[in-house]
Amino acid sequence: MKKFAILILAASAHVPVYAGTASLTPEPGPHAVGLRVVQHYDYSRAMDEQVDAFGKPVAAPPARPIQALVWYPAKRTGAAPMRVVDYRQAALSDVNFGLPAADSAKQRAAWLAGPQKSWYEAATLAVRDAVPAAGKYPVLVYAPSFAAPADENLDLCEYLASQGYVVIASRSLGARAIVMTDDVEGVEAQAADIAFLVNGARSLPQADMDKVAVVGFSWGGLSNVFAPARSSRIKALVSLDGSIRFYEKIWSAAGDVRPARTAVPMLSLGAASLPFEELEQKKNRPVASYLNSMKYSDVYFGTMHPMQHGHFSSLYGFRLARDDEFGDYRRADVEQAYRAVALYVHRFLDAYLKQDDKAMAFLRQSPARNGIAPQVMAMRFQPAAATVPSEAGFLRAFAAAGYRDAQAIHARMREASADFALSPLNLNTLGYQLLGGKNARGAVELFKLATHIEPKYGNAWDSEGEAWEALGEKEQAIAAYEKAVAVDKNQLNAVARIKALRAGN
Repeated sequence: MKKFAILILAASAHVPVYAGTASLTPEPGPHAVGLRVVQHYDYSRAMDEQVDAFGKPVAAPPARPIQALVWYPAKRTGAAPMRVVDYRQAALSDVNFGLPAADSAKQRAAWLAGPQKSWYEAATLAVRDAVPAAGKYPVLVYAPSFAAPADENLDLCEYLASQGYVVIASRSLGARAIVMTDDVEGVEAQAADIAFLVNGARSLPQADMDKVAVVGFSWGGLSNVFAPARSSRIKALVSLDGSIRFYEKIWSAAGDVRPARTAVPMLSLGAASLPFEELEQKKNRPVASYLNSMKYSDVYFGTMHPMQHGHFSSLYGFRLARDDEFGDYRRADVEQAYRAVALYVHRFLDAYLKQDDKAMAFLRQSPARNGIAPQVMAMRFQPAAATVPSEAGFLRAFAAAGYRDAQAIHARMREASADFALSPLNLNTLGYQLLGGKNARGAVELFKLATHIEPKYGNAWDSEGEAWEALGEKEQAIAAYEKAVAVDKNQLNAVARIKALRAGN
């Protein structure tokens, strides 16, 4: 995985550079695009004490700083659009909300006076603080690459906003300091930032919170997979050459990041796979493919043949890139592939968030049928092969079976998926719901399943005894109570009930 925290650009003034958005994205959608810059603190998390290279303390923010760029469908206006320099200037304050205006203006002036002036003067689609358009729109959170700023894919974010999406992004920050770390703690921190932005979107009048997706590039394409494992609000994922492909050691270390917990549609668009000989040299080479194991989800695997990893960022891969940075391809060839990326992300989101049948048909046919040459893009579709086994699914099947055969139903669901698991504690609680609802026979089934899963769960054995008593089955009740005491001598209710039942009370 390539890290984009710092890019050193050594272009000379005479090198032709990219100077507009027309060749990077397909035709914009029906909406004008607005941009707001919103500064938040997440007071639930604080940054560690920081020092500079000389060991001197650096002023720390009062909490975790999260500066969000919010692109949104807007009303058309005659105001001048944003330029690349406007985005770069906004990024100067993405962790230092108190940056003096004079310092920011000085850096802006240096960019515009430097040899890369044409890069920074290039116009974009968005208008700063434009009046929002009426209506509700799906919400997208964009997760940047390793330690990268929120604007690294400004062209894609603007394009999606023009197609009727609210798009939100913030810088990739480490868990305890500004710099991201390539470990579980680092990816968990970015996943928590995604959750923070999703929650913050609730305050946006345009946001349709029933339709939320996360788009991630590189490291962000690992963090975004962690996000739905923690929130069922996220309905779709897009991975742009995401690190979920390469960092098996990290996702496998997170016990709750499993296909059954991330059962949402996924679009994975990546550079061509590395040869085995080269992959073998990578310290984080994958042992298993997470995407291949997503049997509960529709997964689309797109390969963008002309693109290298960095080309999935429009800012660094194109706008701030020299013409000699495209390997064996011309700039125009790689731009064509980036346009295909933007188009497929748009159509995928339309299909799964807007339930657009035409977009779904677009996805299910070959790129060549969609006007994209085979040398530019290949696509493989892996449809969902199973339904996520869940407690809710088990309870529906149990009710449909007349509240019988709980252990057999559980065994069938376990055989269908190793990801399926029931909590004995929850089963005990659910059994009491049935017992309170005058369904003692069903309660016995759930209590017996709880002790089948956890034989030393004394409380469930005691509960089973109560259910047998409700059914008038004295001997069965005594047997259950005795089992409760055998596995847990602190089951005092069971001790008392054994004495009472044997005494005929």
